[in-house]
Amino acid sequence: MLLEKEEIERLEKKTAAMERLSSAEFKLVFCKHAWLGIRRKAKQIFKKYRLNETDNRGCVLLLIVEKDREMLIYGDKAVNEKLGEGAWLPIRDAILAEFRQGEFELGLSIGLQMLTDQLAQHFPPLAQAKDEISNEIVFE
Repeated sequence: MLLEKEEIERLEKKTAAMERLSSAEFKLVFCKHAWLGIRRKAKQIFKKYRLNETDNRGCVLLLIVEKDREMLIYGDKAVNEKLGEGAWLPIRDAILAEFRQGEFELGLSIGLQMLTDQLAQHFPPLAQAKDEISNEIVFE
């Protein structure tokens, strides 16, 4: 496992804090393999955890495939319409730069902050915000 228990807890709290700054939702998922490709795996996970069912279609998945050392940031419909998939490249690169140094928690923390900075412009926080997606990090 790439993260210790304390790091997982801090990242879950960071996710909750970032979601208060935007009406977007975030989900971090680690899996061992993506046999059919990381994009197909992301689509499966998106449906499995019902990430495509948020009210504003503003969910973003950070998928880390441990064995293949791959990572994909995958946005729901409204996110991609407003930002486009190209918006994720600098964020992914910043996360992976920290991963290469063995700084997994730091990389994800930086990535969450960068995502929030991008998304808050298009998905401002709502007065009656509800947490539609669990902030628990998933390990499959």
